[in-house]
Amino acid sequence: MKTRAQVRADFDAQCGAVANWTRSRFAADVFGRDVDSLMGTTVRLYAVGLGDTNNRMGGTGNGYRGRPGQGLLVETTVIVRWAYRLRLKDQTLSRDEAEAAGQELIQACEAYTSTWPGELKVQLQTVSAEVVDSGEWFLGTATFVVLHALPIN
Repeated sequence: MKTRAQVRADFDAQCGAVANWTRSRFAADVFGRDVDSLMGTTVRLYAVGLGDTNNRMGGTGNGYRGRPGQGLLVETTVIVRWAYRLRLKDQTLSRDEAEAAGQELIQACEAYTSTWPGELKVQLQTVSAEVVDSGEWFLGTATFVVLHALPIN
């Protein structure tokens, strides 16, 4: 069983283990909104946040609340955001490099090892990207749906 915070922290650890990436000091909810916050920082930044958590057993109205010892079967949306500094004189090639770099984070989150994902069931849902108006930063977002048991005791 994992709380929402534990699921987020697990994804954060997966991303943090990827070479050459640095965790942003900003929450994923605001990460990249103000590109000035990215200035003077490393070339590769990431942030991990959470979206909704939904009852997998049908939601309200069916009377199912889960058992304290087993938790409640839920789907939690995990959002991985990343920023990659682009080279202004070669944005096209640099953007391709940014896509490849973001793929490293996606692969880390989709990996299967002796310790990951453990009891979590991880599925990539969407990947989106944009270049900020100044042309200096590539911002990517990967959204995962994670099936897990949420503690309720």
